[in-house]
Amino acid sequence: MRPSKIKRLIVTLLSSARNPDVPSHCLGLTCRQICNYIEALLPPDQEVVGTKVLRERVVEQLELLESEFEIASRGEGRKTYRMAPPNLIIEREAPLRAKYVGDRAYFNAVVELLGAECDTETWRIETVKTSEESREILEARGIALQTEEMLFQFLPEPALPTDIELSMAEQLSKEDFGAGIEVYIPRRMDFFANRWVDLDKALPSAMSPLRRVKARSFLPGKYDVIYFWETADCLYRLSKDQAMLASYRIDLDRNESRLLDLDRPIPAQIRKELPSAYRAVVDRNTELILDTQITDDSGSRRPIYMQVRFRYKDLFSKLLETNLGINKPLT
Repeated sequence: MRPSKIKRLIVTLLSSARNPDVPSHCLGLTCRQICNYIEALLPPDQEVVGTKVLRERVVEQLELLESEFEIASRGEGRKTYRMAPPNLIIEREAPLRAKYVGDRAYFNAVVELLGAECDTETWRIETVKTSEESREILEARGIALQTEEMLFQFLPEPALPTDIELSMAEQLSKEDFGAGIEVYIPRRMDFFANRWVDLDKALPSAMSPLRRVKARSFLPGKYDVIYFWETADCLYRLSKDQAMLASYRIDLDRNESRLLDLDRPIPAQIRKELPSAYRAVVDRNTELILDTQITDDSGSRRPIYMQVRFRYKDLFSKLLETNLGINKPLT
């Protein structure tokens, strides 16, 4: 099954998954439920792909849809997915041209309210009204009309864990881990330079309170990374997002922001080094370059890279610097 068809099926399923008592509310579905739905739709004569392969394809499209603001997810482990609230992303201010994203149940109403022409293949609308006129009409009905830049205004800012967060966190002790504890040390170097140093090898003056340890997973050959915050009397467990946001706050406070060359293809693993909310920023503003297109001198394949889309380059650069301090000049 083609990725584009899987994508359409996911949108159809999530748009129709509604609360019977409150039809205006979308229900959340897990990845497994979505996969089961798609498997049930396969005709008997169609080649059946393995469950693992189908799940990988579905996860890929879920991440893509989330980066396009079509859907929203909740939870860190067993995530649920639902259609995002209806939203128009401005492509031209006057007369308005915009792309509709989110809950499809409101699409016809938006077209009617704006007296717009529409294309249900691309979900774009055009109207003689300006963006300001359209915004006034739509916001009165709870439908947002935003520019690309406005879409990211609610991204979480880098922050150290608060006393309240620590008071609710699981308390740990070094005896729980034994050896293998690493400490986060900021460095104004290449984005991917190692900033985690063995605790017994780090200089006290360079250390931060942010720690991590790799614990053996229940899966053979796999490890889980546990993040925690050390105080004078205790260790407090952090979620990965809390740890990521804390690391960028430490970078900013010590004037040691990361450096990233956006003029060149960047390794795709940048996503793993960012808080989850920022992964959508990366997905939306970059395009993948297949590993066969970039080779080293020996001609062997390299990992997949991404190239910043030209039209988004200034916005992307500004977001990373303003929000996370990446490439921020020394002060």
